[in-house]
Amino acid sequence: YKFVDRSNGRLLLIRPDVTPQIARMVAMLMEDRPRPLRICYRANVFRHEEEHAGRAREIFQIGGELVGLEGPQADAEVVAVAIESLLSLGLTDFKIALGHSAFFRALLGRLDLSPEIKSRIRQAMARKDIGQLKGIFQTARVSDQDLRSLMEMPRLFGGEEAIDRAEALSDDPNGREALTRLREIYRILKASGWSDYLLVDLSEVRGLEYYTGMVFEVFVKNLGVSVGRGGRYDQLIGTFGKSCPSTGFAFDIENVQSAWQALQSGRENDLRDPAFRAADWLFVDSGPVTDRLFRIAKSARQKGLRIIQQAGGMNLKGAVQFATVSGIGSVAVLEDREKVTLVNIDTGKTEKTTVKELLSRLSRNRPVRSVKKRAKR
Repeated sequence: YKFVDRSNGRLLLIRPDVTPQIARMVAMLMEDRPRPLRICYRANVFRHEEEHAGRAREIFQIGGELVGLEGPQADAEVVAVAIESLLSLGLTDFKIALGHSAFFRALLGRLDLSPEIKSRIRQAMARKDIGQLKGIFQTARVSDQDLRSLMEMPRLFGGEEAIDRAEALSDDPNGREALTRLREIYRILKASGWSDYLLVDLSEVRGLEYYTGMVFEVFVKNLGVSVGRGGRYDQLIGTFGKSCPSTGFAFDIENVQSAWQALQSGRENDLRDPAFRAADWLFVDSGPVTDRLFRIAKSARQKGLRIIQQAGGMNLKGAVQFATVSGIGSVAVLEDREKVTLVNIDTGKTEKTTVKELLSRLSRNRPVRSVKKRAKR
């Protein structure tokens, strides 16, 4: 999105990507920091999308950048972080589509065509539009060998055998080097146990002007859009200062959330999962004096518990219903100065105890804050 600053006539741009800002920060403010740098961020970006596409124009991203490492191990590291991030959410049915921007760039560089025609080819390849590619090549001067290579590009996907097929298409040194690099990245990830989540897709050419090496995109089953993307961009930081190799990726959080929600059997199951509860306890004081409720809730919070407190206006039945709908693990209703009624929302068990015993029990059972691992390793 572009607009004009009315005070000075300058053209302004709402950021479509966060990585250039990271690159400028690294070049200007972190030049003296020891390399490599591992940086993460969260921010919103703005991209123009056609209204019928059903995609948001404001996108909330969480991403990571690895700055200062050039080898295939660095590329494999950011892919592994993306895989482990999804697994930590319980998402297991997904694929990382790996490609390399230099391979297609090498094929395109051999063509004696205008920049406009090459741009049209690149756009059609990004959409995997074979019909449009055929139409372009019918009017362009392309040798039979180059035509076969380019028409084969959209079919270069699958396992490691896709790299083998790609090697037979081009003898260009730059293209060969790109395939060697991609094969090594794949080998590292496969040896690390991530082969079930990998897919080679050499027709992935989006962002060609931006990326200089490996590129990848993340797809979750039954979701019509990708949940994340990334790659190597060795020339970006150099536009702001000293050149530095870099690679990274970002998740579109709303798409990740949609994929996660699609796994759930219903809202009640979501809320009863301890890893995603709204709170550990609902404390309700049915008496006229509320300072006791504040003191007990404060004590429980100091023990690391998430507490929602409610003074008056709610009986035991109402408290249980509110906790069930709101995703709260347990209920404690303060009946009088000493007596407490406890209800475990998961089991439905009800018991009577005292305030002293309740606080003692909470001290013995401090929560451990970690996301439950559901993924099969």
